[in-house]
Amino acid sequence: MTNNKNKQRVEKLFVGMEPLVASKPPNITPALEDSESAQTTQSMPIPDEMEALRLRVRELEAQLAEKESKPYATPLLYEKEEVGFAYSGNEIKPVRGDQFEAQNEADIVKTPLTSSGQIIGEVQVAQSPEHPITSDDIQLANAVAQQVSLQIENLRLLAAAERARAEAEDATHQFTYQNWANFLDAIHNSERIGYAYDQAAVEAFNDPAPSSYDHEEIMRVLDQQIGKLFVKGNGALTAEDKALINAIAKQAGQQVENIRLLADASRARAEAEDATRRLTRQNWENYAQQEDAATGFVYDSLKVSPLATETITSVIDLEQPLIVRGEPIGRLSISGLPNVSDEAKEIAAAIARQTSIHLETLRLTEELQRRAQELKELDRLKSAFLANMSHELRTPLNSILGFSDVILEGLDGPLTPNMSNDLRLIQKNGQHLLHLINDVLDMAKIESGRMNLHPERFKVHELLDEVTSITSTLASEKNTALFIAEDSDREVEIYADSTRIRQVMLNLANNAIKFTANGKISLRASKISGGRVLISVKDTGVGIPQDHLEAIFLEFTQVDTSTTRKAGGTGLGLPISRRLIEMHGGRLWAESAGVEGEGSTFYMELPIEARITDVIERQEK
Repeated sequence: MTNNKNKQRVEKLFVGMEPLVASKPPNITPALEDSESAQTTQSMPIPDEMEALRLRVRELEAQLAEKESKPYATPLLYEKEEVGFAYSGNEIKPVRGDQFEAQNEADIVKTPLTSSGQIIGEVQVAQSPEHPITSDDIQLANAVAQQVSLQIENLRLLAAAERARAEAEDATHQFTYQNWANFLDAIHNSERIGYAYDQAAVEAFNDPAPSSYDHEEIMRVLDQQIGKLFVKGNGALTAEDKALINAIAKQAGQQVENIRLLADASRARAEAEDATRRLTRQNWENYAQQEDAATGFVYDSLKVSPLATETITSVIDLEQPLIVRGEPIGRLSISGLPNVSDEAKEIAAAIARQTSIHLETLRLTEELQRRAQELKELDRLKSAFLANMSHELRTPLNSILGFSDVILEGLDGPLTPNMSNDLRLIQKNGQHLLHLINDVLDMAKIESGRMNLHPERFKVHELLDEVTSITSTLASEKNTALFIAEDSDREVEIYADSTRIRQVMLNLANNAIKFTANGKISLRASKISGGRVLISVKDTGVGIPQDHLEAIFLEFTQVDTSTTRKAGGTGLGLPISRRLIEMHGGRLWAESAGVEGEGSTFYMELPIEARITDVIERQEK
């Protein structure tokens, strides 16, 4: 209905325009009429413009008709309405909400239609006097309602998919049309582009259509019209010829689209090359403006001197530009060679090319070194900031903890149970904060190379015994057994910093307790070949995934990074421990199958005689 109205309006418009074209415009003097007729002869006549407009309207009508005839055009319901069907005898009739005849509720069985847990309708079964409804009929109605609900949902999803596909195809058509519009605008031609081929020459053709032709084919790209192919065959075209012309039109359309894409790619590449040249020019200008930057050198077969300290001869026999990414950055000039051969020119050109590459490499190397130095300075400032802030935070925190100890001991007077409980919470959280600050301070000292070690000779078993006594209370709270293995070597001694080794062992033991509940943790020390000692901490906790066995030794890294993780910490304990062990000339690693209950084992390998002095000297250098 809408198409017929539009067609009638178009025909009425052209019928109204034809008398206007045939008649002369009113209120125009003869002199003006003569001058305007002269101008009209220079431009396209009005009837030709009307014919071009009529052709364009027909093209649009054909595209609209083709679009509406496609099977994916799914009707849309823009307003909510009730739709139903009544089955009686052998007939199915559509029923609207206002057309439904009310029945006696006692004679009707109602079964809801549901979709995604929501009621979308219902099935009503009315009994007849000849056949009362039985329980089997009710079960059948429920089964039918379930199948109908599934079918309705499938139809809805199918309609939504068809609409989405139609919208995607329409967006593709719009994208193709916009790309062609941008392409025509980029080549400064917003009108038609055409060519006429007559088996002898190819000439430009800018008319909407030839005056006479025997066959017409539309060239398309992604169902979007981009042009037409007109063939003049003197009335002798057969069906095979028309099929061949159709195939040629398809291939021509695809070839034209390929040419457009190639032009877009070439234009993008030209813009990228221009940006690269501009960036290269700016970099070399900045480099040349640096203080004390030598921009030229003179080579006289004996020495190489800066350009500013040498006298340059005015006679230049050969010059070659130095080019980097299409941008000239200098030149290679040769004097004292009056008769330049072709071979010498080729050698000079090759030297210029290699010199350009070498100069650019040197400039990039200097820039990288400068950036690396800046990063080192930033890292040093960061470490110094962390060390200073850690000292500034630790001083008042130690005062808080000291005064809380004094008050808890009752030196300032008696305390109530609530006051004592609050002070113990302050002391507990203060100790935790002090531990975090100490970790940050240790990491800053290690990174800056200012960690001092004080080696001494001690028994490893005594250190393990001290670690178990310190952490046993925490292990008891987790219902975990912490012990030294029976086969542990109780006589082995090492020469190392006992304070730092104790710090590492306490960190490993606390980690094992943190991730082990209702299990056991064993400590073991043994001598191995090569004058070394192997210390292990084995637990039966949750374990560590094998792909995280190295990541846990990175700063601020933890296995569980979710917001619901139960274990706290800064992620600095293991990195600090590994650094401290490496400063002793040893190594620290972990092994685990990643299976809960099998746990993990941390191994610490140390030399019996640690070479701490050599390590400190290397760090100072």
